Amino acid sequence: MNTVTKNEKETIQFGKKFAKTLKGGEVVLLIGDLGAGKTTFVKGAAKGFGIKKNITSPTFVLLKVYKVESSKLKVKELIHIDTYRGLGLADLENIGALEYFGREDTVCFVEWGLGLEKYLKNAKIRIYKIEIKNLDIDKRQITF
Repeated sequence: MNTVTKNEKETIQFGKKFAKTLKGGEVVLLIGDLGAGKTTFVKGAAKGFGIKKNITSPTFVLLKVYKVESSKLKVKELIHIDTYRGLGLADLENIGALEYFGREDTVCFVEWGLGLEKYLKNAKIRIYKIEIKNLDIDKRQITF
């Protein structure tokens, strides 16, 4: 699937729409250059889960956990991870990230997660790989 968003609001709306397709247990690998809109996409996904907190990049803290308040959803947590600094599996284990992968009550979004694809396939975890490209100052191409 391929879509083009023309501004930040459309990227958020697309992330929100995408979140509504998730059931729990998925890991979403977000691929794209610095400033491509990965965190903006996660902001939309969080809105799709009814999360009202401000979503910010986990670059400096590496992992953020957001509670899903809705009792109607099976998903209870959105996990936002950043591997920009080249974190490997051992590093992810040390910060507790691996405990969330594949849990039926969570959805994990991993920025810069391309290197995790092999591990996740071996662990039989449902994964989505989403690539976000800058086309213009506000225009993004989102492919998955």
